[in-house]
Amino acid sequence: MGANNTPLYDLVELSSIGENRTFTTTPGGGGDIIGFVDNATYTDDEGGNSSTRIGELNETADADNGVLTIDGVDYNIQLADPDNTLVTVTYNGGANAANLSGDSGASQVVFIIASPLGGGSDRYFMAVDDSVGDLPDITSIQVRSLDWDPAGNDVKIDLDQNNNVTVCFAAGTRIDTPGGPCPVEDITPGDLVLTLDHGAQAVRWARAKTVPLDNRMRDKRNAPVKIRRGSLGAGMPARDLIVSPQHRVLVASKIAERIFGAREILVPAKRLIGLPGITRHRKDAQIIYCHLLFDRHEVIWADGAPAESLLPDKGTWDGLDPADRRAVLALTGRTFTPARPIVEAGAQIKELVRRHKKNAKPLVAASLAPARAMQSEPETPRLRVVGGD
Repeated sequence: MGANNTPLYDLVELSSIGENRTFTTTPGGGGDIIGFVDNATYTDDEGGNSSTRIGELNETADADNGVLTIDGVDYNIQLADPDNTLVTVTYNGGANAANLSGDSGASQVVFIIASPLGGGSDRYFMAVDDSVGDLPDITSIQVRSLDWDPAGNDVKIDLDQNNNVTVCFAAGTRIDTPGGPCPVEDITPGDLVLTLDHGAQAVRWARAKTVPLDNRMRDKRNAPVKIRRGSLGAGMPARDLIVSPQHRVLVASKIAERIFGAREILVPAKRLIGLPGITRHRKDAQIIYCHLLFDRHEVIWADGAPAESLLPDKGTWDGLDPADRRAVLALTGRTFTPARPIVEAGAQIKELVRRHKKNAKPLVAASLAPARAMQSEPETPRLRVVGGD
């Protein structure tokens, strides 16, 4: 079966790889932590892998032919594991530390040497097993001895989890309700919200979370996405919309229908960056993200644009605090069906962006846009959080 352009999230890029070295976010130590790479994909012939799951990494020289792809560049890879010795990761700004260990049989961490097929400089990465969970605000990585020749030229490690911030709107986003637009942070359980498919629906769970944006390594990874007024189509959004990178917005176009076989799809906002008016938002030291959960996955109106509500799935669990995970699970206790087909990554989504950009076509065509989305509203100030802590 094998992996086939399977998303490989949360790679930590290092300036090099070496034994008995400490890599830091501050230049001048034993090595530098360059940042996160969150758009890599991996392909091989390993029978236990699939297009959605990576349970084992294979070197390119192995019979299973592992290949890493980043921004359209293919890389041959070599692997190194900690050989039962500890790799210590300091995170939460230095307040916490995690000791990771393992070997090729089952490892909590793996190091990757990536060599571009067309020639060029090698790149170096560390990947952490899903069971470890998120390690926010990493400040240092201490590496002891490494096995540069793992048994079988492969390392068994689960790497299909996305630990990005989960689906949420920035505080200040106005959500359509039967009584008119309402700031998302003011919506509480039991309040009615207008949905695209099911009319007014009651919110089952709502939560706000403050996320820092001041760490050099996590800035690109956590930076929200700003969708400027009119970037999706006429009057969509009606004012600048700010969402988390993973938050999916509705795309309704003939281009989408030709590529994906569905005229309406949901696409993460970060995958649309590069289209006119869609950029990263890095002006604030922190941001308040707000979640809205319904009895089903819904498309709702956010600042006049169609966007998803919270979808309880694997990616959501990774972005929620343990207490919030328990609360959502207690309310749902079942699998939700996505409101529209979800497109996450790969060559097809790049083709979608390329065609829309080349032909200057709106992401939500006027002929397909629901009536509400066509109502333009004046730009008004939104709530911004600019404090340091």
